Amino acid sequence: MALAKPSPTLYVSNLETKTKKPELKASLYSLFTPYGQVIDIVAKKHGGGRGQAFIVFAEQAAATAAMRGLSGEMFYDKELSITYSKSPSNTTLSRLDPSLSRDKAAMEAAKLVVSNAQGEYEQLEKEREADEAALRGEKRDLAEDGDEGGRESKRLRGDTLPEEEDEEEMELDDEDDDDQPSLICSNLPPECNEDIMSALFSQYTGFQSITTFSSPLPKSHPKPNKGSKSFLVRFDNTDNLKKAEGETKGYLMQPGWEMGVSAK
Repeated sequence: MALAKPSPTLYVSNLETKTKKPELKASLYSLFTPYGQVIDIVAKKHGGGRGQAFIVFAEQAAATAAMRGLSGEMFYDKELSITYSKSPSNTTLSRLDPSLSRDKAAMEAAKLVVSNAQGEYEQLEKEREADEAALRGEKRDLAEDGDEGGRESKRLRGDTLPEEEDEEEMELDDEDDDDQPSLICSNLPPECNEDIMSALFSQYTGFQSITTFSSPLPKSHPKPNKGSKSFLVRFDNTDNLKKAEGETKGYLMQPGWEMGVSAK
């Protein structure tokens, strides 16, 4: 059988399947990073990807050294099987040509959809506000014409006129739904944003939304790195929240940034 062409991406199989995904990726990173700069690790815990992972190095030489040094190594009581990946990873392609990144293409498409929807929404809001302003103007004119005679009659009788009422109703600030199950995620790198966090949590059933979290962190969270960011992740029910919490606690968005996760 022909060997795969040398590549900076390694295909690793015969992995233990019971370990949680965040722990598995962290352990793989610790195992392979002594051989060179690891820029991505793709490990799936479901479907046909169970027991497999792709380790993406910045340099092909580092990948070759890792394959030679770790093939047959015992990892979680199982012997590692390592070969070159048959095709370059998306991370490698995007480093060579950013326009080839699937994530970037998906993000750009999503931004375009959101931008178009936002433009249509703003136009509808302008039209609605214009219609309401015109309607308020007509009502005001009618009210002023009708009130002049009544006010004059009250003045002649000596009645006290009521204070002028503000025509615009007070707007109540939207309050967060404290009853909705939510996860507090802390110690995220400064470049992390809601789109990146949505990509991470959208794989979990019941995921609802992501917002920035600025309140004090729970004491159970690790001390955050300088300049770190925090987010609030909402779910539809507690069961789905607990599943996501268990699989993402300690997740490494990048080396040295262990994510703190707890239910709000």
